[in-house]
Amino acid sequence: MKHIRHIATALLLCSSSLAGMAQAAKSAYFLDGTLYNYQLNPAMDSERAFFSLGIGNLSLKTNSNVGLSDFLYPYGEDKLTTFMSGAVDANDFLRNIPKSVRLSTDISLNVLTLGTRMLGGYTTLGITLNSAVSTNIPKGFFEFAKKGIQESTYNFSDINARTMNYAALTLGHSREIFDGFRAGINIKRLIGIGYANMHIDKLNLALGENYWMVESHAYAEAAFFTEVETATDEQGKIDFEDTKLSTDINPASVGKSASGFGIDLGVVYDMKDIVEGLTVSASIVDLGRIKWNNMTRVATKNNKIEFNGFEEIDTEDFAGSVADELESLGEQAMNMVHFYPDGEHSMSTNLNTTIYLGAEYNMPFYKPLSVAMLYNKRFGKLTGWDECRGYINIAPNKFFEASANVGISTFGTSLGWLINFHPAGLNFFIGSDHMITKVTPQFIPVNNLNGHVTLGLSLALGKRK
Repeated sequence: MKHIRHIATALLLCSSSLAGMAQAAKSAYFLDGTLYNYQLNPAMDSERAFFSLGIGNLSLKTNSNVGLSDFLYPYGEDKLTTFMSGAVDANDFLRNIPKSVRLSTDISLNVLTLGTRMLGGYTTLGITLNSAVSTNIPKGFFEFAKKGIQESTYNFSDINARTMNYAALTLGHSREIFDGFRAGINIKRLIGIGYANMHIDKLNLALGENYWMVESHAYAEAAFFTEVETATDEQGKIDFEDTKLSTDINPASVGKSASGFGIDLGVVYDMKDIVEGLTVSASIVDLGRIKWNNMTRVATKNNKIEFNGFEEIDTEDFAGSVADELESLGEQAMNMVHFYPDGEHSMSTNLNTTIYLGAEYNMPFYKPLSVAMLYNKRFGKLTGWDECRGYINIAPNKFFEASANVGISTFGTSLGWLINFHPAGLNFFIGSDHMITKVTPQFIPVNNLNGHVTLGLSLALGKRK
């Protein structure tokens, strides 16, 4: 069983790892032959009934406003070193770091999905697994790590890290309300698997004779499908090395420890009576929350502690990625904050609510070709973003379609694409909302850590609509 300390460290500085919610790729939004667009807009239906088991729709995504190029620098002849090297000027490094370093990562998987025409419309039933991690690290943290005793005081705040993991049982239905206008709804039963949150709202450091005096105000809380067994040292401080998850798991109590409900709403309107070839759509998804029972909470006390600073890290013979260095900084940073037990409680957390506004226009000179725009906004301090994406879509025949698109968002510019093969009996797609154009030999993005890959395989049933 993983130690809770390792979980906390990964939450604090997880930029080196790839960990939203169960949703179809935005690159597929305007492709009629894809099967999972109802996750972005529940008013959308599919051309066929379908069934999937295992890998119906797998999505892995990460977004960030920094990348590897912000932490690696040329050194000597054909060598690289990290930002902690003495050969890297502090001002040169900090010039490229934003005010807040943000990272959000998502994994979603449709384990089982069924879609069919019934009840006067299109009905879907599915089971999905979802995992999301979000972090916010202020620039001041990196300034302290790099400059150290060059300054006598440091004051920074708003360090946040959160992960939420849950399963969802979803029932959806859409139908035509009147000619050209469809409406749909997805209702979700949510089962919490694990949640952890850490928030440091104050961290003040003052240089003493041989150490730093640290004043902090912070808390951390966690709830899982099993009990968190906390351990303390002689002073009553949380001992993360010995804190772990209980191995006594009762499957019958999993749904009782954390559960909730969610809802998606959407509409699609074919404006053929006003503008031939124009279709507009709107939706709001992941409205809902999960209540976590038996939430374990730890918090700092109103006292000051001594911190000896970051240990020197060997950067002169750099041979890999920056991951080990960030992990080391994260582990040492945990020594600046001392947590103590603060009881148990229940709390509710909101899903990452997102809105979508779309418009598509089919070319009058070639109907299979269309251009489109999609605006989407996710709400949340750690998880939020705004994005506008432009599309060119083509469906030259009944078994193949493709989309190419460009997005401008909070995390920069991205290039997306998706191809979908949907002959009788089969539906397979592969694509990306954030195509990575430049990577290291370890396949880590050089520029902003924005990457996404999605694929899926399903059985298509019956005739086309």
